[in-house]
Amino acid sequence: MFSEDLTAFFSTEDFAVAATYDGAAAVNVIFDNEYIEAATGVSGTNPVALGQAADFASLVGKTLVVSGVTYRIRNARPLDDGAVVALDLEKQ
Repeated sequence: MFSEDLTAFFSTEDFAVAATYDGAAAVNVIFDNEYIEAATGVSGTNPVALGQAADFASLVGKTLVVSGVTYRIRNARPLDDGAVVALDLEKQ
């Protein structure tokens, strides 16, 4: 697994935002709440957060608070070598 320090990629001075994981842990994530309009006529947002895998444990069902909004983690997908995880979120 990639052992490089990824902290610089998750700096709140650039693209990341501060969040709270599972009610207590302070983490930085890259958050995207893209609006999607499907050809079927169904539309809505698809919130996703990228974070350092080392910051998260037992992900599914836990919560992530971003900008005062609480999301439940629906799915966690390791990216590439697993050092970064994509979190599929559902607004609570």
